[in-house]
Amino acid sequence: MQGNLLEYSWIATGVVLTLLAITLLWSVYRHYSQKKSYRLGYLLEAQYQALNSLVQKKPFDKKLEDICYLIESQIEGAFCSVMLRCDDEQVLRAAAGPSLPKSFVSALQMLPIEDGVGACGTAAALEKSVIVKDMRLDERFTDFAELIDTHHLVACWSHPIFHVKEERVIGTFAVYFQHPKLPTKTELEFLIRTRDLVALVMEQKELEEQRERTEQHHKSLFSYNPQPVFTMDIEGRFISINRAGCELLKLPEDELIGQHYELAVVETDRARTKEHFEEAKCGNAQSYEIKVIDKLGHIYDLDITNTPIIINGEVTGVHGIARDRTEQRKNEAQLKILESGIESSVNGVVISDALKPGYPVTYINPAFAKLTGYSFSEMVGRSCRILQGKDTDKRTVQEIRRTLKERKQVRTVIKNYRKDGSAFWNELLISPVKSASGQVTHFVGLQSDITDRINKEEALAFNATHDTLTNLPNRKALETHLMKALDDEERAVYVLFIDLDGFKPVNDSLGHYLGDQVLIETAERLKRVVLMPNLLCRFGGDEFVAVITNTSNKEQISSYCQEILSVFEQPFKVEGKSVSLSAAIGVSSNMATFSNPMELIQRADIAMYEAKKRGGNSWLWHESKLDERLSFHVTLRSQIQGAIQKEQFELFYQPIVTAAGRVAGVEALIRWQHPERGYISPADFIPVAERTGQIIPISDWVLRQACRDLEKLKARGVSLVAVNFSPIQFYRDDFIEKVKKTLKSYQVQPGELTAEITENVLMHDTKRITELLEQLRELGMGVAIDDFGSGFASLRYLNSLPVNKLKIDRSFTENINENAQNAAITRGIFKMVKDLHIQVVAEGVETEAEFAFLAEQGCDYMQGYLFCKPKPLDELLSWAERQQSLDNEL
Repeated sequence: MQGNLLEYSWIATGVVLTLLAITLLWSVYRHYSQKKSYRLGYLLEAQYQALNSLVQKKPFDKKLEDICYLIESQIEGAFCSVMLRCDDEQVLRAAAGPSLPKSFVSALQMLPIEDGVGACGTAAALEKSVIVKDMRLDERFTDFAELIDTHHLVACWSHPIFHVKEERVIGTFAVYFQHPKLPTKTELEFLIRTRDLVALVMEQKELEEQRERTEQHHKSLFSYNPQPVFTMDIEGRFISINRAGCELLKLPEDELIGQHYELAVVETDRARTKEHFEEAKCGNAQSYEIKVIDKLGHIYDLDITNTPIIINGEVTGVHGIARDRTEQRKNEAQLKILESGIESSVNGVVISDALKPGYPVTYINPAFAKLTGYSFSEMVGRSCRILQGKDTDKRTVQEIRRTLKERKQVRTVIKNYRKDGSAFWNELLISPVKSASGQVTHFVGLQSDITDRINKEEALAFNATHDTLTNLPNRKALETHLMKALDDEERAVYVLFIDLDGFKPVNDSLGHYLGDQVLIETAERLKRVVLMPNLLCRFGGDEFVAVITNTSNKEQISSYCQEILSVFEQPFKVEGKSVSLSAAIGVSSNMATFSNPMELIQRADIAMYEAKKRGGNSWLWHESKLDERLSFHVTLRSQIQGAIQKEQFELFYQPIVTAAGRVAGVEALIRWQHPERGYISPADFIPVAERTGQIIPISDWVLRQACRDLEKLKARGVSLVAVNFSPIQFYRDDFIEKVKKTLKSYQVQPGELTAEITENVLMHDTKRITELLEQLRELGMGVAIDDFGSGFASLRYLNSLPVNKLKIDRSFTENINENAQNAAITRGIFKMVKDLHIQVVAEGVETEAEFAFLAEQGCDYMQGYLFCKPKPLDELLSWAERQQSLDNEL
């Protein structure tokens, strides 16, 4: 239709050109009739020949030249040129100028369309005619002066050429003369009509080009269509057929043209094909299926579409398009066979189209529908990707896609999701299905639900590498992770060994169930600090280990430790009970030389014990000297056990005096005289004994020995003995019973024995500790808080605890007469405890000045080297006897 319209437009343009030519001839005739020139007949003949060429199918450039010759034949001395506007550019190019010198025409190429650029540039820019009698006198030709002089040109008349329909300048029409000249009215009218003729010629060219493009477009759609396309006349004979049709029938085009379509249709389908052909001849489009046979005898299944060819309201033929459905029909038949064979399978079966994007499903069996929850209608046409969810392993999905793209078999296990959102583990086998030609056309998937098996395997694997109470990785996982982390020698790896302070007494007192709840909450708190890619594991009991790999900055490790300690600032709430805990942390790293990965854990463990020894609630970096100390402690532990069995310990006594200098009592201090090393400091063996539990038999011995020595001390006027109790003793169920039995065995009277405890005893489960101290008071024992001010006890405890005495630590009494800060703190303590009716014992008094200051402040008792160093019992008794004699003399 579009091609016909273009053809009609081109014809119409020819008619217009003919009419315009006649008008021009009449104009010329009038012009020459007025002049009555004898050349009239000759010129008219020339003009008819020129105008006749315009309506013929000559090349565009030749037509423009003929128009130029026409003008030159009608206006004496004229040299004509046509310039056209370049597409999307503000320049003109010379399209015709047959009588002008070639050098002049070349110089005018790419002439700017601007006001002031000669006659043509100005005419195109201003869209109006520019008539110049003498270019030599016009400044618009200054840049062309040399060109004008060279070719002896003087006058120039330029007219803009407008598009016939769009009223836009598409070029210029110019006439040059070699002498000054202005146009007459007749000449000007003639030029305007000629300019319009040029516009029509240009429109004719545009229409012709558009018609050619349309014809090529339709020809391409026909010739290069991948589907067979053909046309038949009203009798059913092939008029044309494209390459695809020839290839389908295995016949060349020249053998098919003129043949009836029944040549290709199998006999059984000919009657039905004729019915559809007759309907198409009646003007009704048809779609139907038939079988055709090629030259070699191969039969194909085709979908045929016939449309009538209608020209001027009359059906002149039938157009046809065929689609080869042979492979599709064959596949469908195969799928039906497969469907009947797998309909009753207990495994899920899915078949998908391998030739379409996303491999849409073409079939599922009932077992697949039961497994996934998707019905047949819900799955067909959709991709199996709908079974994937947020936890489906992306690497497995990528591997499946890669294998399918390579048209290979894939066997894997993947986590999929049912329609209701529930997850299941799918053991999947996908196999490609090939056509007879070897092309993979489909994929068949066999699916089994192995969720139960996977869950059991995962549970076994998880329990093998995780702690069942906290779900944290266990020691085995820690070792594996640490070895992998240390494979990268450039990476900084830090091991933090975390141990809870005082958890065992809490666990013993609350019971293991509530103790487990505390450990679970501890794990949750620590997990909020130790984040991926770092690892947190439960090492065992109340011990946790963190492996930090995301920093190489020791300052950041310090911040980690501080943040870990801060998680214990808030008490644990367990079934209505409040439990306060702290922790000690040891730190090691691969920055130091080590022989195996586990050595880093051991070093962090050693550093943790050292931090715990220094009071807990702190952290400490591992140092090489700690290894030496550990070795010493290991040896010492064995030797302590021997000392207990062989009773190598003995008690020294240090006097406690009043402000008047009289002996008010003594403190029993344990000493160990090693058979080979001599006296070993309690600061070395007591912490080891506390960690190993050996402190219990040692403390029991101290209490018994102090009770035995009490009779001798009372004979020398010393009727009060202070005995140190270990914090661990308070968490033993038989603590009070054993003390009671000892006091009774040695007939100790009320007021003769004082129990000294450190502030750390008060940190955990204050209520229970208070009850135990009350029971000691009921047994007739006094209670003193030792080293007050050096630990962590809050002053609020003094208002609720059954305490008789406070023993101020040496750190406050040293140089108290000169240290204003210590003096102010001590005076505050004196005033506070006086109102609470608690007596004060100042420890570590070594100078007369310290003694005088403390006495002046009203200190009740003092103890220190100024009075007497700790001595064995016999030496202390002798000292007491001498001291008693001096007191009597005074």
